[in-house]
Amino acid sequence: MSKKKSYMNQSNLINEGFFSQLKRFMKNRPKIKGKKKLSILKSLKLALTVSGLNKAIDDFEKASRKHLGKDFPKDLKVPRYEPSDFIN
Repeated sequence: MSKKKSYMNQSNLINEGFFSQLKRFMKNRPKIKGKKKLSILKSLKLALTVSGLNKAIDDFEKASRKHLGKDFPKDLKVPRYEPSDFIN
């Protein structure tokens, strides 16, 4: 009886051709060009920027809580932003 193949076993990944299948998939995926590619890149850049803004707000809240201690208002909710907030 053959041994059951396990994808969790790292030595089997190379033997079963996992990386060659991954390479073939990445090579054969559809390529995006032109204006559609630019719009996707711009939306990704916007999403990353908004994510950074939200992280800065979180850091500000943490620093404020640490600095103010008990004086920090418990019901204070600083709004978080979505990428759609910045699109006309």
